[in-house]
Amino acid sequence: MYNDYVALTYHASLLADEYRVRAFQTAIESVVRPGDVVADIGCGTGILTLFACRAGARHVYAIDDGPIIELAKLILRQNGYAEQVTCIDRPSHQAALPEPVDVIVSETIGNYGAEERIVPTLWDACRRWLKPEGRVIPRALELYCAPVTWPEPEPALTVWRQPVCGFDVSPGVPFAISQQYARRLRPEHLLAEGQCYSRLLLTPEALAGPAPPKVTGTAVFQVNRPAVMHGVGGWFRAALTASVGITTDPAGSQTSWGHLCLPIAEPIRVETGDEVAISLTSVGGGSLLRWEVTWRGAGGATRIFRHSDFEGWLATPERLRPLAEDAAPGLSSKGQAQLFSLTKLDAGWTIGQVARGLHERFADQFPTLEDALVYVKGQALKFARS
Repeated sequence: MYNDYVALTYHASLLADEYRVRAFQTAIESVVRPGDVVADIGCGTGILTLFACRAGARHVYAIDDGPIIELAKLILRQNGYAEQVTCIDRPSHQAALPEPVDVIVSETIGNYGAEERIVPTLWDACRRWLKPEGRVIPRALELYCAPVTWPEPEPALTVWRQPVCGFDVSPGVPFAISQQYARRLRPEHLLAEGQCYSRLLLTPEALAGPAPPKVTGTAVFQVNRPAVMHGVGGWFRAALTASVGITTDPAGSQTSWGHLCLPIAEPIRVETGDEVAISLTSVGGGSLLRWEVTWRGAGGATRIFRHSDFEGWLATPERLRPLAEDAAPGLSSKGQAQLFSLTKLDAGWTIGQVARGLHERFADQFPTLEDALVYVKGQALKFARS
């Protein structure tokens, strides 16, 4: 229930972002031609699918992995397009379309541009689905960064550095400084003019290689005022078509996107003219980041900060031990309960039968039959054949 609430609230913010919605509307209306077949990857509530239908698409494949696609079906039906759209409830890399498409559109664009894996997503979709003369929205993505002072005091970082009721909680510091934070940046938070560190062409030609383009780059800055540098800020510019674009530049209007904020281990005092070099590399198609920040002061002092949000995972040696290649960890009681429920569902047991079995065999996890029913229904929602 809570996850559905989060999804609904998030997608409401996207629909309410008129700047975002109008830009994609204009782009789709200029690219989609009558009779086209369109794939909308990450369709959400289906608003881009609706634009494609109204622009004359013969058929649209609306693809999303999650319960929001159920709302998309209702909205499409409400607007009279249900017969014109096939909704596919799975990640696009697992989806198979019955025909090639003329246009692929995707708004899987994150706060800094790449963290929702738009690059490998479009690379895969273009190779498998797109016609030779097909078109892609967006056609390019530029990723920007700058050294920043934090927009506001950040309890998620500072709380670990001071005692709490007399107790030392500093073991949380290494994990907290290795996280991505979504915050709102304004021009006064930037310690130098933003620079593009990675330009990504998303045209079919650019995505025709044997692997997705790498998301990596370095930019060097001259600090423009004395301040305390807390880390790196990131944002994007996307070219939806040759003439339509969107940006989350901190100097522009507020959008449904936030900005990327990456901390460094220690805030550092910088002066006008100091040099800051920032290197950013996306891992896992964009979902993970490595960042290196090198500060060089006017007097010759140098500090280097290296971070990765993989290190922000609470990966203690005990937690990592079962992941070794030679490990044979077996299943915990929780894993055994999930295996039992999925195996029995696949064997044709009813929801009630599986719930009673769980309650009997795993009473420590499901002390009441109602607890077991709630769990089994959740498993069925995730994994049952549609």
